[in-house]
Amino acid sequence: MITINLTLPASVYATYADAADELNRRFGQTDPKLEPKTLIAFTLARYDSADVCGHFDLALRIARSEAKPLPNPVLK
Repeated sequence: MITINLTLPASVYATYADAADELNRRFGQTDPKLEPKTLIAFTLARYDSADVCGHFDLALRIARSEAKPLPNPVLK
């Protein structure tokens, strides 16, 4: 197992905190209680290398304001 440290914008963390609170309300007492960091790890774990490349490709195209059409992530 690899451990990583992430710095997230407060708004991103707040989204995961809200989701963890909602899940804890829905499912009652879980042991251990669901935490935002658990949901973040679960989200990150679902991506394979092609997904990660696709996300960064899209982000870099947007950041560079390229005139090329952006890929449709639904079409593979």
